[in-house]
Amino acid sequence: MVLYVLAIVGGIFGLVMGADRFVNGAVTLARGLGISSLIVGLTVVSLGTSLPELLVTVMATLVGHPHVAVGNVLGSNIANIGLILGVSSLVRPMVVHSQLLRREYPLLLVITAVVWLMASRGEIRRLDGVLLSAGLLLFLVLMARAAKRGKEDFISRGSTDPLDTTIRPLRRSVINLVGGLIVLLTGSRLLIWGGVGFAHALGIDDLVIGLTLMAVGTSLPELATTVAATIKKEGDIAVGNVVGSNVLNTLGILGISAMLRPLPVAADALARDFPVMFLASLLLWPICRSWRRRLGRVNRWEGGALLAGYCLYLGVLFRVISF
Repeated sequence: MVLYVLAIVGGIFGLVMGADRFVNGAVTLARGLGISSLIVGLTVVSLGTSLPELLVTVMATLVGHPHVAVGNVLGSNIANIGLILGVSSLVRPMVVHSQLLRREYPLLLVITAVVWLMASRGEIRRLDGVLLSAGLLLFLVLMARAAKRGKEDFISRGSTDPLDTTIRPLRRSVINLVGGLIVLLTGSRLLIWGGVGFAHALGIDDLVIGLTLMAVGTSLPELATTVAATIKKEGDIAVGNVVGSNVLNTLGILGISAMLRPLPVAADALARDFPVMFLASLLLWPICRSWRRRLGRVNRWEGGALLAGYCLYLGVLFRVISF
């Protein structure tokens, strides 16, 4: 039991330290290359922080637990919006200098709806996996082209909140980025191992662990990174990381897993979890959009509402499990 507690504490420490270094490396690399923070958040940061979901989902698929795979992606996407944006905005209200993702946000909604439609047949098939993976490659190519052009497509010209006005050598930025990612993944793994072991020691059912701890646990790098970016006044990286992670989870993780083995989708997931995921994605528009007299901003009361909604969702899950 003591070992599990030490692993949990060490995992939290690793997440905090790794997130700080990872965000610093990502932002300074963007500054040095003239790439917008939003594009970095949508690609480099979201790719790195989505690795735990990929590892858990692919492993669950290979060992014959496809429901865990689908549930992990759905739960992680819901947690990214409800838990991560909610907690981050409570720590510090997030100003989003972009006119939130004129292309990326609608793309997230379309992808979510398409996957919901695929799953409505009761299975995400191998052909669906190929199409989703192809969509991921297209998304990454579009982001790479936007970065190469050097356009600030989504950041207003008035953005004046740099993380560090000194441009560090690119080599040091890459070292920070890679080192931070390694610490993030190690901390996440320690926290999940300690949390699962601690839960087992208390006699908590495996199903409860899978529906809650696995989804939240694999989202911990996103949580740590987003909170760190928020504290450093990098709202575009914070929101871009959440949107980018959800796009990557849906296209890449489900796509790769479905190519390995068709993924059956439970009726409960279709009736409960897919609608919640779509609704959570839909709520990003009124919350983050720049209105006439209001810059795009996630306030504390909005973050509190997102977090309360996520807690309500968990309450529904536990109620269903208890019956």
